[in-house]
Amino acid sequence: MVAIAMLCSCPVFAQDKAEHGLLVGAGAGFPMQDETKFALEPRNGYLNDVKANGMLGYRFRFLPQRRFFVDLDATLGFQGMQTYEFKAAQVGIPYWEQEGVGTGKSFTDFIMPLALTATCNYRITEKFFAGLGLSPTLYILPQAAFDLGVAARIGYRVSKRCELGLSYQYGCLNVLKHFNDGPAMGRRGHFSDLMLSVYIPFSIK
Repeated sequence: MVAIAMLCSCPVFAQDKAEHGLLVGAGAGFPMQDETKFALEPRNGYLNDVKANGMLGYRFRFLPQRRFFVDLDATLGFQGMQTYEFKAAQVGIPYWEQEGVGTGKSFTDFIMPLALTATCNYRITEKFFAGLGLSPTLYILPQAAFDLGVAARIGYRVSKRCELGLSYQYGCLNVLKHFNDGPAMGRRGHFSDLMLSVYIPFSIK
């Protein structure tokens, strides 16, 4: 983040065109790894499944007319996660083959991540580009937790005022262990999601 701020103060950024605008998106999450599926001693485990993702945000784009450009996205996410409890899985025996599986409870968590994503992008053609970046994320709900995500995306500029993007983000930290104050105890896992977004520039200078 500091590096981006320094770049913004450089003359090359001051002389170049810049733009910013609204960012909206929707997508789907993927089941998280649950390290309690196999255990030496009988205990409960959990299957976690993100059912739906939504996102609202604002994008600042630096050097948009160049082959290499930088995006800085501030976003607020909305996610619903269904969690299923199952009985202990013994080592070497899949949990779905064991007695008692499916007899546990299920519940839903509402998850709200606040992220600041910085990506470096390369323009492959005039309208098509790809990028990689980092996404520090603070989870506000259901419990406070921090994650550092890795993001990859592709985008297509449909028109001057509309751009479509498809991004994949993988959380590098074990966020679910911080959500154990709720109904589920002992959850462990990472978040990942695939998001389709629409970028609507408001200002092009």
